[in-house]
This record gives sequence, structure tokens and C-alpha cells, in this order.
Amino acid sequence: MPPRKTLPAASPNSFLRERNGRLSPEKIGALLIVLIPLVLLVSRALSGGFAAPNPFGTGAPGLGGSGIGAPGLGGPGPALGARPLVEVIRFIGDWAIRLLLVSLAVTPARRLFNWPKLLAARRTLGLGAAFYVGVHFAFYLVDIGSLSMAAREIALRIYLTIGFVALVGLAVLSATSWEGAIRRLGAERWGHLHALVYPIVALGILHFFMQQKLDVTEPTLIAGFFVWLMGWRVMQRFGRGTGFLNLAALAVLAGLATALLEAGWYLAATGVDPVRVLQANLDFTYSIRPAWWVAGLGLALALASSLALRLRPLPQRRAARA
Repeated sequence: MPPRKTLPAASPNSFLRERNGRLSPEKIGALLIVLIPLVLLVSRALSGGFAAPNPFGTGAPGLGGSGIGAPGLGGPGPALGARPLVEVIRFIGDWAIRLLLVSLAVTPARRLFNWPKLLAARRTLGLGAAFYVGVHFAFYLVDIGSLSMAAREIALRIYLTIGFVALVGLAVLSATSWEGAIRRLGAERWGHLHALVYPIVALGILHFFMQQKLDVTEPTLIAGFFVWLMGWRVMQRFGRGTGFLNLAALAVLAGLATALLEAGWYLAATGVDPVRVLQANLDFTYSIRPAWWVAGLGLALALASSLALRLRPLPQRRAARA
């Protein structure tokens, strides 16, 4: 009897393929997400979005006129400040923290939608975020122009110290993200090491907060989502990570925590009465505050997960734990 033919098994490190050698939609999707900041950066730069302002008034892109970039997102907006490289540094740093958050969202999304293959996207997203953090730091060094001066700045400015610690931590995690590192360290030690991603992301969010001057809307939003992600992990550990009521309660608590974080930050940074900041969450005249976005998206996710698990339920053993 002739030997049974099987598909050649791809290496676990195959960039865009599953173990059976087939292209992985999850890995391809993760790569496309990682490329979004680069595409926006190049597009914005080519259109003059990072050009210094024209001293003779508004004009064509490249001379300080309107570019395509709203701060951080690449949408319509005016040209940025007199130091374009600083704006590039901030742009890349903002996207790095967003990608870190997306990478942390892979595990809950995998469980909440019973999508096991989604886990394949996590490494690409994490390495992509680490890459942008490295580029963020490299441009900072270029802007400073001196390694010794950069070292002094990092030692003396607390927000730079925090950012540098996060950078070193991500470098270590990136260097040990390959399969050989798991074999050498052992799965348990490797898992403990990579659990450091949580305090590293927390440091990155704190660095993000400290980079802002007055408006901390996006850092607050990012912090609120991080609270949800960590809250979900705590619930999952106790077997409460998929039920609709549990997720709905988590959404409400994460929203409240976001409002308290925002009020506490303004109190610490500017001395503003926290009661006034909390009351601003009830005023929808100008905007919807981050706390409502966190709670609303958390509730939407609870509903979406409930519907998805009805269509594709978890295996019986895992469902009993969850």
C-alpha cells in the first residue's frame, strides 16, 4: 500500500501561513493592520501634513498649508508645528500604543467569538507594535542629535524614563517571541516572562498621558480599554469571562473606572476639581466622554459575543469552565 500523502507541515514561524502550509487569513489581516500607520505616515508626509507652517500664510501642502492629517489619525486637518520631526515621533508613538492594545485584545476576542485561529495574529501585532516603538525611539534620537544628551534627558525626565523602560521591556519580549526561545526557556518561564507585557503596556499608557498637555481624551480612552482587557483576564481566571451578564457588568465597571481615571489625572496634573470632570461626563453638548465609549463598546461586545457563541458555541469542556 503506497504511503499516505500529507500536506507538508509549515514551520510554526512561517510568516503568513498556518502549520498545514495554507495561507492564514488571521496573519494576513494582522499584517495589514500593522501596515496602516506606515501607509498613513507616508501619505500624510507626501501631502505636506508634517511640513512646517508657511510664515507667509496658508498655502500649498508642503509649505505649511492644509495636509491630510488630523493629529494621530491621518484625517483632514491643518499642517502641524514648526518641528515636523516631533510630530512624526508623536504620530508613531500614538500608533504603537494602539497596536499594543489591539494585540492584547486578541486573546479575549478569540474566546468571546470562539475563533481559535485568531491567536495566530497576536505575534504579528505585538512585533509590529514593538517595531513602531523602536522607530519612535530612533526618531527621538535623531531629533536630539546626541546620544549623551538623550541619555541625560532619559535620566532626568520621568516621562522619558518610563517610556525607555517600556521600550527595553518590549525589546526583551520581541527577542524571545520565537519558538526556539520557548523551547530554551521552557513554557512556564516563557509565560511568566511574557506576562510582563501587561505592566509594560501600563507604562506605555502612562507615558502617553504624560506626553499630552491639556487634552487627555485619547490616553483616557486607551486606559479605559486597557482596564476592560485586564478586567476580562481576571474574570477569565475565575471562569466568568464569556457570560453576557458578566461582560455587561465588566463594561459598566470599566466605564466607571475610566471616568475616575480621567478625573484623577486632571486633579494630579492641573488641580481641577474632580467633581467637575465627573460632571462633564453627563454633558453631551460638545462630545461623548471616554467613559461612555468604553462602557458602550463593552456592552456592544457583550451582545456580539452572546450572538456569536449561539451560532458557534464553545466546546463543552471549555464552556463549562467559562
